[in-house]
Amino acid sequence: MSALALLAAFAAPAAELDDIRRLADEGQQDAALRRLDERLVRDPSDVPARFLKGSLLLQAGKFAEAREAFDEVTRRAPKLPEPYNNLAVIYAAQGDYEKARQSLYTAAQQAPDYAAAQINLGDLYVKLAVDAYRRALELNPADEASRAKLLALDAMFRRQ
Repeated sequence: MSALALLAAFAAPAAELDDIRRLADEGQQDAALRRLDERLVRDPSDVPARFLKGSLLLQAGKFAEAREAFDEVTRRAPKLPEPYNNLAVIYAAQGDYEKARQSLYTAAQQAPDYAAAQINLGDLYVKLAVDAYRRALELNPADEASRAKLLALDAMFRRQ
C-alpha cells in the first residue's frame, strides 16, 4: 500500500467521525447514534467512535447506555482518563459518590496532568462536605461550626 493510500485510509475514519459530530451538533443525535452504531458494527474496537457514542448518550441523559459505552472504552483503552471521568459524572448523577470517586482516582492515576479529573474530584468532595454538614445540622441544629462551614461553601459557590 502506498503512503498516500495509507494516509487516505486513516483520514476517512476521522472524516466520518467529524461528519457524525456535525450531525450531533445540528441536533440530529438519533442519526449520529445510528451512524456510530453502523461504524461500531464494522469495527467494534473503534475507541473514538465508542467514546463519542458514550458522550452523546450522556448528553441525552441515557446514563445506563452511556455507562456501557464508557465501560467498554475503559476495557479497550484502559490508559485513557476521559472515559473514567465521564463514568464519574454518571455515578455522581445517580448518587453513587463512592463509585464516582473511584472513577476519578483512576482517571487521575492514568493521567496525573488531566485537570478535569482533579476539578471533578474537588467538586465531589465539596458535595460530600455539604451533605455531611447538612446531616450534622439535622442531628444537632445548635452546631454553629457546621452551620458556618455550610454557609461558607454556599457563599463560595454563589460567587461563581
